[in-house]
Amino acid sequence: MALGASSAFAGTIFSTTGDGTGYLGFGTSTSNGHQGLEFGDEVLMPTAGYLYTGITLDYFAASAGGTINVNIYDNAGGTPVSGAARPNTLLYSGLNIPILAGNQTVTVGYAGGQVVLPQRFTYTVSFNGNTGAGLLIGGTTSTVGSPHENNGISSADYWQRTGTGADDWALNQVTGNYGNFSVAITANVPEPTTVALGVLGAAVLVGASLRRRR
Repeated sequence: MALGASSAFAGTIFSTTGDGTGYLGFGTSTSNGHQGLEFGDEVLMPTAGYLYTGITLDYFAASAGGTINVNIYDNAGGTPVSGAARPNTLLYSGLNIPILAGNQTVTVGYAGGQVVLPQRFTYTVSFNGNTGAGLLIGGTTSTVGSPHENNGISSADYWQRTGTGADDWALNQVTGNYGNFSVAITANVPEPTTVALGVLGAAVLVGASLRRRR
């Protein structure tokens, strides 16, 4: 079920809390988010049709320099990897965000033409030109304001770009069974009753996804 034309207001549709101890992205390995290769989390919404407005992420960098790129993909139609459709169609890019030293929170807002989020999408981050930078590993997925806000869900794994080809993606897990990162995604959200109709279906889908990836 896709959303209708009416949306209520801008809100947070998916967010997590960082565990405060770990970061992913340090070093030079291509499997750890460097050399321009991206990594990020797949999010399942109750329904398609949310209008993307921005993303906030927490990272650490030992020194300033280099840039962060943020991408959002539609997973529909992607070649299956470990039983799940890989990130496929690029929907949005936020490019060349300067990396600052220390613990940082950066918000990449979007106020351009409409970016309509599908029911299943993946956000990714890449750190370019700074091998001492990493994204804060996340813990619990927030349900504050649910079912109107924070109604996106995610399984305990993440997507990692492994090369430059369309099918060069892998599903990984961080030690400790973490698969989320400390982020918040905002969008124009629909009325609560509209969202509630899709919550049960989303729960069934993520359950099937978890069973498939084991």
